[in-house]
Amino acid sequence: MAEQKKTNDGATAKRPSRVRTTAPGATQTARRAKPPVDGARRRANAAKGATATRSRTGGGAKRAGTKNVQRKASTPRASGQQARSQAKSPKATRRPAAQDLFLERAPKPVKPAKKQGVGALDVLFALGIAGMLALMLWQRGQHVDFLQMKQAVERQTFYAGTTVETVDVSNMTLGDAMDYWQTRVEPRYANRQVALDDGTTVTAQQLGYASDYAEVLSNAWSAGRSGSLEERYRQVLSRQGSPVAYGVNRRLYSEAAVDAFVAAMADQVNRPARSASIESFDAETYKFVFGEAQAGAELDAAALKRDVEQALEAGGGSVSLAVSAIAPEVTAEEIAGEYGLIAYAVTNASSSSKNRLANIKLAMSYINGTCIKPGETFSFNKAVGQRTESRGFKLATAYSSGEVTEQVGGGICQVSTTLFNAAVKSDLEIVERHNHSLTVSYVDKGKDATVDWGHQDLRIKNTSDENVYICCYLTDDKRVRFGIFGRKLANGETITVEAKTTETIKYQTEYQPTPLLASGKTEILQPGRDGYVAEAYKVRWDADGNQISRELLCKSRYQAKNEIVAYGA
Repeated sequence: MAEQKKTNDGATAKRPSRVRTTAPGATQTARRAKPPVDGARRRANAAKGATATRSRTGGGAKRAGTKNVQRKASTPRASGQQARSQAKSPKATRRPAAQDLFLERAPKPVKPAKKQGVGALDVLFALGIAGMLALMLWQRGQHVDFLQMKQAVERQTFYAGTTVETVDVSNMTLGDAMDYWQTRVEPRYANRQVALDDGTTVTAQQLGYASDYAEVLSNAWSAGRSGSLEERYRQVLSRQGSPVAYGVNRRLYSEAAVDAFVAAMADQVNRPARSASIESFDAETYKFVFGEAQAGAELDAAALKRDVEQALEAGGGSVSLAVSAIAPEVTAEEIAGEYGLIAYAVTNASSSSKNRLANIKLAMSYINGTCIKPGETFSFNKAVGQRTESRGFKLATAYSSGEVTEQVGGGICQVSTTLFNAAVKSDLEIVERHNHSLTVSYVDKGKDATVDWGHQDLRIKNTSDENVYICCYLTDDKRVRFGIFGRKLANGETITVEAKTTETIKYQTEYQPTPLLASGKTEILQPGRDGYVAEAYKVRWDADGNQISRELLCKSRYQAKNEIVAYGA
């Protein structure tokens, strides 16, 4: 049996075994055939070594070596087969010829395999191994450096060499630093307090305090956390060699917030001075009740703003309010002489009937104590109301369309006439006024004022800046008195109403025959009355009695009333 041996590339080579035979001469022949077999073995072994060398130098050489080994390995396999065939062949028992013996004695020398030295492939292989080892060592060093850099740049705390407001934050995380500044640093500024001497307190937080500490801490923590690993690591090393200090910007207050605070304080402190003024008027006693004057106050806003800002910058403190007193323009003592009776008017009603006097008193009761406010207009008809018996008015003599008649409420025109004169003398504006159709006996021509429900009215407007009060009453001697109370005319001035007749209209006499009278006899049935045209003037005088002005107040035209005489026919 041939012994099998595996080559380096997995091919199997058969080692030829010695052939033994009983045939004569066969042993000697086989032994003499050994040298060729050994030469082939040496060539096969040499091929195996070359193949192994090429296999170590690379894949391509390995593949080429494998083919060569296979080709060269076939030689010993073939020699073995030849030896076996020779052993089996019958011709192996014959005696070899002389030439064959000569050839056996002196076989053709087989060239021994060249002894191979260190080839290029071996050098390349050795260099490859050395390069691989160097690469592995370099990679190991790189990996160690990588881990070191990664650990340095991925730390959760601030990098070494980082300070914020002189505080070393290297051992703090961003959250720790935020909490530290929020609870221990910022309150020292935000809670700075200013106390005013009226008890008011205010803090920087309330006055617009602002800080960028959160942004600064975020920026300080983010430094060196972007870019490549090497760039970040260089920044970390640079910061360790050259520490970086960060500062926090703070605004202790804002102008708008301080201005708003000062304005609010001014609203609390500022108080205008109040002069003494009329609080009420008593129509029974004709007395004014005055409210006391009050001094005002004014805050120095500019000084408060300056002091509050300086106190905050100094860490807080106390501030005194600078308040100035404002004196009232008029005191109660001074004003008391300025108010009272402005003017009055009086007419005589002594010739009036009982019913007429009753109507006068009733109408005056509706007017007494009336207040006319600045800008308001007083209406006689509205104040007195409709004159009806149900309201207490009585029948009395009155004028109607130039005739003397009996009417409910007759006589109240004397009330409106007296009020008209008092109002003019008190410098009030006459908005509406009408004269009678006939002249009246209780006032000068041109100075009367008639009223008629639904047709004619007396309206008076208060053009002053103060309230005015109308007071009136009927005296025991049957005088109708009206007084206007309020602020007196300036500088002691007075006003009078003057009237003059500008034209007289003579009455005519009418004769009417009557059988009731004897012939030649006459009787006056209706006395005649002349008619008039009159003008009234408003005259202003100074305190010394000098006339200041004279203006036309109104014109009046009174009808003439013809005389009627009856005669006997």
